[in-house]
Amino acid sequence: MKFLLEQLSRMEYNKPFVQVDDTDDWIQWDSCDLKGLPTERIGKTVNDMGKIPKGQWDNLPEKFIATNGKEYNIKDIHSLKTFKYSTIK
Repeated sequence: MKFLLEQLSRMEYNKPFVQVDDTDDWIQWDSCDLKGLPTERIGKTVNDMGKIPKGQWDNLPEKFIATNGKEYNIKDIHSLKTFKYSTIK
């Protein structure tokens, strides 16, 4: 899969579950290196959502680290699902 910089930034915050390399195992995204990349929208106002900064496909990280401590290629992700918190009663 290919991801925009804005999507990678959201994944850093949301920590979704992903499947890589034709496996049925779900692993949880932990982090990737986004240092120095413009992840925020620019020109936001009360009435305007702003614009995506240029360079959304430039210099993107190629690997991410899962919560299990292993490193995986971002391009090998084939499925993605968000993590939902459950309440314990």
